[in-house]
Amino acid sequence: MTAGTGTDIVAVRRIATLIERRGLLFLRRWFTADEIEYCNAKAKPSRHFAARFAAKEAVFKALPIRWDGPIPWRSIEISHPRQGFATARLSGSVLESATRAGVGVISVSLSHCDEYAMAMAVVDRAL
Repeated sequence: MTAGTGTDIVAVRRIATLIERRGLLFLRRWFTADEIEYCNAKAKPSRHFAARFAAKEAVFKALPIRWDGPIPWRSIEISHPRQGFATARLSGSVLESATRAGVGVISVSLSHCDEYAMAMAVVDRAL
């Protein structure tokens, strides 16, 4: 049973500018070490960072939880296993809140081009 859906779209140039201006301060605030390593290994890292940025927003929008205060963005990790599709992993307080809300599987789809990156997330309840 679906608990929620979320979408987000991000301008790739916006993320590229943040990376240029803030460098590792920006990256370490939003992304895990594995996400940074994965994206930096790509020919155009800003596209991949933008897609993950959008995916984190989409996942958070889809979660059936209430949240007060700043969102710990590194607690939503978008990984890209060898099977070729992205997955979302939660940790810390976001995982605790999602578990209490009965969240099961989180499906994520990413897409990007030179100008934009978008993501969609679907959260299913645990059986």
